[in-house]
Amino acid sequence: MADANDGQRTEDKELKGATGGEDVMDDPIIEQSAVLLRGYVIERVTVEDPSMRVSHEDLGGRPQDAEDPQIKEVVDQLLKIADDLNKNAELQHLISTVQANCAQDVFMTVARSIFEDGINWGRVVALFHLAYRLIYQALTQNHFEIIKRIISWVLQFIRENISAWIRQQGGWEGIFRSVSRWRTVSIIAAVAFIVAAVYWRRTR
Repeated sequence: MADANDGQRTEDKELKGATGGEDVMDDPIIEQSAVLLRGYVIERVTVEDPSMRVSHEDLGGRPQDAEDPQIKEVVDQLLKIADDLNKNAELQHLISTVQANCAQDVFMTVARSIFEDGINWGRVVALFHLAYRLIYQALTQNHFEIIKRIISWVLQFIRENISAWIRQQGGWEGIFRSVSRWRTVSIIAAVAFIVAAVYWRRTR
């Protein structure tokens, strides 16, 4: 039976998974999502700025997360899909207009727009890519508290909106069996333009 403390307990679990030394969660999909997101961020940072050293611990994870070969395989697949996103200069510019210190409702608006007309692995990667860009901004500005907040938002969004879909694909490993890249870049570019305009109006 639900009680007045249910919402708080759920939030606590999400935040511990995002910011603590271990992912304390009741859903394996969300646990894996946290580890994969951190792995994705670390690999993208390494490519974009080799001089920057970021570890799983820096992002609220555990040292052993970097040693899991299955996690590494999924991260590698996420990065392959992300190559299409990284080649789109317009998309990169538009995503950069959303600042790392944005409000939660702005982030959630972007995330919901990405999946507005369906879910596929390309759009899941786009969510990770958006989070990465914001986290990278925060890393370069030494705003580590913002990083924890962004990771928490991503996990909350996955839990509430796409974890059931990921489970239907057989978990994150399903990314190897069905990769949907079609129309991802053009759709996300259009969405990013709309959201960037909304964000610009709110901050003026």
